Amino acid sequence: DLPLLVKNLTPARWELLKRLKKAGPLTIFALAKLLERDYKNVHTDVTQLTSLGLIQKTEENLIRVAWEAVRAEIRL
Repeated sequence: DLPLLVKNLTPARWELLKRLKKAGPLTIFALAKLLERDYKNVHTDVTQLTSLGLIQKTEENLIRVAWEAVRAEIRL
């Protein structure tokens, strides 16, 4: 839902998603290097974004963004 998405989608996480989408499947380590960020912080962000369904893990244990757009609803 929208409140959950807004709460968790920080500017750093949005940038992570955009860069991962452009780069294609990567390891978390490779993504951290690409973003020039600390591995631990990127791992935390990837874990949260995976739990939200915004990042998927491949059979090779790589991470990827498999969508073109995100749609969120507000339910009353």
